[in-house]
Amino acid sequence: MLKSGLFHLSFWTISLSSSVTGVDTICWLITLLGDGISDPLTPEFDEVFLSKDGKTAMIWIALRDTGGNILATEPGLVLARLEDAGWRMVFPGDKDWVSTLSAFPEQVIPAEHSPIPEGALPKSSEIQALTGYYLPYVAGTKHWLEGSVLHFYSFPERGYPSCDMAYCRYAYDFTDSDHFPLVASKDGKVVISRDSCADGNSLCTNYIVLQSSDGYFQLYLHMANGTIPDKLSPGTFVKRGQYLGDTDDTGYSTTNHVHFMVTNNYWLAGDGYPWGVSQDVRFTDVAINGGIPRSCYEVTKLPIYDNATECLGSKTDPLNLNNDWFSSGNAGVFPPSGTLTRPTENQVVATGVSPLMDVTATVSDDVRVTKIALFGNINGTWVSIPKYPPGEILPGANGVADWDVNLCDLGALNGALQLQLKVWDHEGNVATSNRAVLVEHACPPPVSAMTASTTYDSSAAQLNWSATPSASGLSKFELQWRGKGSDWADSQTLTLGAAARSTWFVGTLGGTYEFRLRAFDANGQEEAWPANDLPEQTITFLATCAPDLGEPDNTAQTAKALALNTVLSRNVCPAGDADWYQLDTTGWSYYLLSSSPTGASGATLNLSVYASDGTTLLTRLITQGFAKPSNLFLNVDGHDTVYVKAESDSPNLAGNQAQYTLTAKRQIPVWLPLILK
Repeated sequence: MLKSGLFHLSFWTISLSSSVTGVDTICWLITLLGDGISDPLTPEFDEVFLSKDGKTAMIWIALRDTGGNILATEPGLVLARLEDAGWRMVFPGDKDWVSTLSAFPEQVIPAEHSPIPEGALPKSSEIQALTGYYLPYVAGTKHWLEGSVLHFYSFPERGYPSCDMAYCRYAYDFTDSDHFPLVASKDGKVVISRDSCADGNSLCTNYIVLQSSDGYFQLYLHMANGTIPDKLSPGTFVKRGQYLGDTDDTGYSTTNHVHFMVTNNYWLAGDGYPWGVSQDVRFTDVAINGGIPRSCYEVTKLPIYDNATECLGSKTDPLNLNNDWFSSGNAGVFPPSGTLTRPTENQVVATGVSPLMDVTATVSDDVRVTKIALFGNINGTWVSIPKYPPGEILPGANGVADWDVNLCDLGALNGALQLQLKVWDHEGNVATSNRAVLVEHACPPPVSAMTASTTYDSSAAQLNWSATPSASGLSKFELQWRGKGSDWADSQTLTLGAAARSTWFVGTLGGTYEFRLRAFDANGQEEAWPANDLPEQTITFLATCAPDLGEPDNTAQTAKALALNTVLSRNVCPAGDADWYQLDTTGWSYYLLSSSPTGASGATLNLSVYASDGTTLLTRLITQGFAKPSNLFLNVDGHDTVYVKAESDSPNLAGNQAQYTLTAKRQIPVWLPLILK
């Protein structure tokens, strides 16, 4: 953006490495401009022009701040004269300034340094604060105020002021890191414009001038090549907020910016651009200083003008790059339009099979559409819905945009969803369009898979599986079984918790069983059963088993003695096998019967205790789960003998590994007092 690599010599350009009398001396003089200056702005040359006789130089000076940024404004101006003793610098205000400046053609001399024509200054009775103006860019966008009164503040050793106070007291320079669009500050009609100058051309200024109904002229200077709309011909009425063109660096300028001011009259000067005396203009959308923008540098380092003492940012750190960003309230009059054509209102989208939602929109704008985005209202907050696959959506100025979005990227949506299409135009205007749709599970369901079962020498097996949750998590599993050759039935379904990854199944000896599994997420969305009603696992149990050595012990009459503190070990064979034991309880009232399954698939017992007649039931313990130990506390007062019936909690369980242990022990009860408060 800095044009310091070129010198202008009689309207030719040469590189810095060229050998031109006096050029090296001028460069050396420029390096001395900042010597002895404590202010944090550093001068450096922007352009150098030599007169045709090579004896006079016009030097444009740019200022660089402590952050390394060139101030985007009009440059300072320093002259140099070649005398017998060498080059002598001539500063604004020196007695030979005007005569030295006259060595250059009129079109090279910036209007800012030309005399004020007779009658251009308004009469004192005409001076007034002009209202109804807005910042010259679109509402909701903000740009940096590079300076206002800095235009005419005296930095003579740096070539400043860049223009006289009469010209620039109410002139404003707004800039940004790149070109940005300008819109009309106030209603008016086009008077004159030019956008034929090449971007960055120092000798040619692009501009547009509007005249508002109050008779004053709005000047927009340093605009970009070819950006003023063709329809804005002289006499065309322009509404406030209407697009005028883009900023650039054309003409008497250091970097990309717009020089905006309002004048009571204008004339063409310099390279033929409009110029005039700035008028006191107040911006409705500037909340400080009664509508006067000022930078923090200006209100802390320069004299105060028009009682404007406030800035946007830190006065203690006036050159902070976060300072001086002015947000516009200038509503654009020709915003873009955008309408969703797919999905339609209340259409069902994303059914769990695929999270993709097909989206199309028609968009248009009088200049061009620059951005399209889709948003969803998630729990009361509008969040961006990303395009799938990622990338920009560029439909052009007018046309149809077509893309897909992955709703699962937003989470496990299920139910009503509000969509909002947003469209931005070149100026920064935004248009929105809302639509309601119904989401039937934005994310695919969870995925489960049965893994190898663990089998034993019994009719019990451990069924195992793995699972991958959906975005909403897991809520449960459903496990179905059937005998080989039969149908699946809802009545033969186990419901298992979200944390389960295995469960026991007890079949019959010699039986063959088939199994399938599906998972459910927290939204109630179920995984599909395996295709074609196929099973995931098949188990055939062993056909036979061997009865234990305690048989026959299936009745009270054949019961075996249960000695105290002795561990008995038995197995269940065949299915339904019940083992009876006789316990001598003479002289003691309290006992603990303990049973434990032996091995991974051992039997879990239900215990029943009968009186000495073998038929009167005294107490019973029903176990709380497969492969769990059983403990029964007995009070046998008045009974010298009791019978214990031990039977599996599962009527189908049988096998050589369907084993258990049983132990009887005397107990000494301890009764703790109950304290009531």
